[in-house]
Amino acid sequence: MRYSDVFVSVGLALASGTASAQVLYFDFGRTDTQSDAMRFNNFVPGVTTIGNSIDQNGNLTGIATEIVDPFFDSGEPSSLGTGTPSGAASLFEAAATVDYYFGHTTPFAGADANPLGVIEFRNLDANSTYTFTIFGSRMGVMDIRDAQYDLVGGNNESGVLDASNNDSNVLVLSGLMADGSGMISLSVSPGPNNDNTNGFFYLGAVQMIGRPVPVPSTAALLAVGGACAVRRRRARA
Repeated sequence: MRYSDVFVSVGLALASGTASAQVLYFDFGRTDTQSDAMRFNNFVPGVTTIGNSIDQNGNLTGIATEIVDPFFDSGEPSSLGTGTPSGAASLFEAAATVDYYFGHTTPFAGADANPLGVIEFRNLDANSTYTFTIFGSRMGVMDIRDAQYDLVGGNNESGVLDASNNDSNVLVLSGLMADGSGMISLSVSPGPNNDNTNGFFYLGAVQMIGRPVPVPSTAALLAVGGACAVRRRRARA
């Protein structure tokens, strides 16, 4: 076996030892348009905390999810998002894409300005990295209603998605790790190009995938050590 072949074998050993990913779905919206409760964690008015979130197979994960800064003040949100998700957004059910949580930078419908919404994901695995796929939609509009999504944990990632007439685009932020307390927070606010009079911004659905960081197996470490020893012997010859 060539020296390079040893490291190919080691790479395969590491990959084969990787645990399966944990996939969770979250739907933010109306009480009367909730997604499949066996697959989705549904946030509706009056629900601010899900203490034990389920994964896509309905299994309890121990992950707690809480809205710590609400997006709107009262009542039911609208269902003016897309009911026909396509492209990258088709991973979400129509019930998750047609409605949404929203915020606004000016007083609206008798409520004070609410320019920020914050969600915390807790009890996350310190040895996993997390990928968030985020969707928002508001159909039938002519302006820009983009939002900025900031994820903060052991490291930070940010991105922007325009909800205006969106039926297919998603924002994917990856490589997130939990902070020392096992938490990642998601903050949502108006995006840099938002030109809506009320500064409306949206959050309809989130997919969160946790992937364990591969840990070298004993066999893989021994293979690396053996390869290094062979290389040293050849260098002396």
